[in-house]
Amino acid sequence: MLDRVVFVLSRSFMPGRVARAASLALCLGAGGSALAAPMALSNLASLNRHAQVSAFVMKLSDRSVIAELNANQRLRPASASKLYAASAALQQFGPDHRFTSRFTSQAPIAGSTLNGDLVFVGGGDPALDTPALRTLVARLSGRGISTITGDLVIDDGLFGPVPCLTTDRCSAQRRSSHAYSAPLSAAGVNFGTVNVTLYPGESPDQNSRVVLQPAELPGYRIDNRVDTVARGGNAGVSAWRTYESGVSTLHLRGNLPVGYGAYDFQRGVTGPAQETANMLATLLREAGIRVQGAVRTQSTDYDSHGALLARIESDTLAEQLIPMLAYSNNYMADTLTLDVAADSGYNLPLTLPRASQALEALADRADAFAYGSAGNGSDAAFTSGSGLSLDNNISARDLVALLDYMYHQDALFPAFYGAIPVPLSAPSRTLKRGNFDFQTRIVAKTGTLSEPVTVRALAGYLRLSDGGFAAFGILINGTKDDPALTYQQTVTAYQHDLEAILAAY
Repeated sequence: MLDRVVFVLSRSFMPGRVARAASLALCLGAGGSALAAPMALSNLASLNRHAQVSAFVMKLSDRSVIAELNANQRLRPASASKLYAASAALQQFGPDHRFTSRFTSQAPIAGSTLNGDLVFVGGGDPALDTPALRTLVARLSGRGISTITGDLVIDDGLFGPVPCLTTDRCSAQRRSSHAYSAPLSAAGVNFGTVNVTLYPGESPDQNSRVVLQPAELPGYRIDNRVDTVARGGNAGVSAWRTYESGVSTLHLRGNLPVGYGAYDFQRGVTGPAQETANMLATLLREAGIRVQGAVRTQSTDYDSHGALLARIESDTLAEQLIPMLAYSNNYMADTLTLDVAADSGYNLPLTLPRASQALEALADRADAFAYGSAGNGSDAAFTSGSGLSLDNNISARDLVALLDYMYHQDALFPAFYGAIPVPLSAPSRTLKRGNFDFQTRIVAKTGTLSEPVTVRALAGYLRLSDGGFAAFGILINGTKDDPALTYQQTVTAYQHDLEAILAAY
């Protein structure tokens, strides 16, 4: 975190209009100054013989080109798309924005009884979790309410019901072996996943124990065949969720040794709004608040829910972007994309491709800002903010235009820059290799897909030895003839080329 603080304190800004004019003049070689010839990207060029590669590195003080290779070729960016989702959200809401989730009702309160329905209104909070809902329930209880005569209603009308569309999300409705393909909702909780903890027995002859969070969460059947083995034995667990006839089943297989401790995992749920309904029903019951009616979901006008009974606010958007980019959270990125569209007045119900038109508009603005009449115009295409879909197509030049655009947004850039991982402290193993300069002088967002072809991406900012900054974008896609590319071919190639640029600049 220290490097980010130093950056914010050390960066100097020229007044916007003067800075842009100066940058354009330098980029065009005004005053007869000669710009250095672009460096060769030898490792990526070698890879380009049997893969598709687009790469662009640009110095931000004068927009001079440091290096480029097929800079205008549009390829799949995978999770580098999340830089667009983060940028669009910052511009729509500002870094200090907080998402609000609330209980409302149109029913009267008599003493400790709410005589009617209790409505939870989902506010599109990308990071809403169980502890936050506990706080919301506690605030309702603090009003002295202990009985609800009507229904508990979860309303996801901010987006409307969001269809799955992508193969991963659609398949996960019936069977989910991961957390990344969780479905989307304005009223979702825990990133659209169920949180499960598995404990080994106290001796090899005892069964392992499964605990849901919260422990009494309804709607799940447990198929647990995880054996407890002797202390020091091998630990290995596979887990998946299936859905049939209105019931989800958690299937667990493997071994945990005595003394291993808690084994936590998450799996995508079938219906995020219904999951929130079940969770809130459980938390209300734990708090001693009795719901006499049914538990159900609905999608209605977001602003027509009656009197406010309790509310909670999320962390700031700037704070949420840090884990979203560090852990490449698909649910958060796509929820933010939907948030931007909803706040912009897009027609409901939203689909993710329709909401992603806001990202395409952002790409157009960034291209015009960075390159002006020298640009080719952005034909960037998005159908998701996460990059989970296969229809996102952008170029390295598009990525650098976005990074340049955000660099010049004085009020937004510190939050944007501060959310992009530093390799030295990033959770991603993809960034862990490389020399000391690579580890400490760049911030970068990775992107990875394995099907139907390998996709590797890297984009971010590079700190120059003179104290200035460069922006870089690198996209690598396998081909139909050579779909699978190795880590050595892709990650090592872009690391070595960036290390050479860092050494020269």
